[in-house]
Amino acid sequence: MPAYQQKKLRKEVNVKVLWFEITPPRRYAGSLGVLGGWQDSLEEAVLSLPDIELYVAFETNNPMDAEKKIGGVTYLPMQFSYSLWDKIKSKVSWSSIEREVKEKSLAVIKSVNPDIIHVFGCEWPYGEVSMLTSIPVVIHIQGSIVPYENALYPPKYNIWNYIKSLKFNVPRIIAAKLVEVNNRNRAKMEQRIWKEVSCYMGRTHWDEALSNVMHPGRSYYHVDETLRPMFLSSQNIWRYEKRDKVKLFTTGCTTFWKGPDMMLKTAKILRQLGFDFEWMVAGHFPAALKKVVEHTEKSKFEENNIIFKGSLQPQDLLEELVSSTLYVHTAYVENSPNSICEAQCLGVPVLSTNVGGISTLLQNGKCGYLVPANDPWQMANAIIQMSSDEARIKELSQEEIQVARSRHKVANIQGQLMACYSDIIQKKNA
Repeated sequence: MPAYQQKKLRKEVNVKVLWFEITPPRRYAGSLGVLGGWQDSLEEAVLSLPDIELYVAFETNNPMDAEKKIGGVTYLPMQFSYSLWDKIKSKVSWSSIEREVKEKSLAVIKSVNPDIIHVFGCEWPYGEVSMLTSIPVVIHIQGSIVPYENALYPPKYNIWNYIKSLKFNVPRIIAAKLVEVNNRNRAKMEQRIWKEVSCYMGRTHWDEALSNVMHPGRSYYHVDETLRPMFLSSQNIWRYEKRDKVKLFTTGCTTFWKGPDMMLKTAKILRQLGFDFEWMVAGHFPAALKKVVEHTEKSKFEENNIIFKGSLQPQDLLEELVSSTLYVHTAYVENSPNSICEAQCLGVPVLSTNVGGISTLLQNGKCGYLVPANDPWQMANAIIQMSSDEARIKELSQEEIQVARSRHKVANIQGQLMACYSDIIQKKNA
């Protein structure tokens, strides 16, 4: 949106906005933690909009958390109370969580009386507040459990893999089965939310199509995602460095959705070809998941040059990214992973599976390269070809920086967000 249109819009709109989040915002907690980074960045962007009065309600387990106002934002912690039976039942059902969310959220809504309610994600019960109030609700699409549950296991994997690889470790096998049942029930809850809520913010062809199928006739608003400022505007960017050992980097392997099996199979092919590389992986990797993949693939991650770095602070993550040869994404289902967006903003050449909304972020051959999901031979070949073509990956790097930094520019996102809020409120008041 042009600057003059944004200025005109700001004169016409004065909006009281209520957000619902599932984690304490960084500014409230006084933390520089990793979780919730893009929502914290969006909050920072909203702070500079004089026409928005922002309230942020969030879940907390800390009884000391209390309502407070920081820098113009009012923070409203919601204390949830669960019985022992609720906690047991929540392993497979969302009914107890839905009950608490509705009760606490309705109290907050009555207290704030906002012009619009902004919910982050369909995966959580907050979208159900649309049934409890006449105030318009817009959901900011993140992922979606409905298609994610459809991709719960990679090809040739199922619960039997857990049983065999965990050597009939009953507690872990039960835990895996409970996750499967929980996801199924969560998907049912999400389907209800899709039908109940009629306004959505998204940013990819994938979430636009999904929202249209899940709720034909819904209103869809394009609002790009904010990123952590240190990645968006860093002067420390990727530069080509000729090296004997290619360094690959990946963020996140917490579930089968992220494709840890694809990573291991690709690494094994590269090692068998005599390709000299190391593959760094940031983030938590559950021990049981690692064991299942290694047992099924009959190979170890570490034996195939994969090194797990654990959770990294943002500055350490940035340093790892800019010192890598390529950023590699192996997922089976995604919407718009911030890990790819942050790598692009730093100019790190990106190689990804072509799933979900990634093709919106990464035009194949222009801002990186795409390969089919579950095709480690194509991915291995792409890694070899990209890492050996100095001129091409230098071009990719420059194109990525230009495209990604424009896409995630704060002023653009502020205009998109204000236009979304304004249109929904005006239609409500018409």
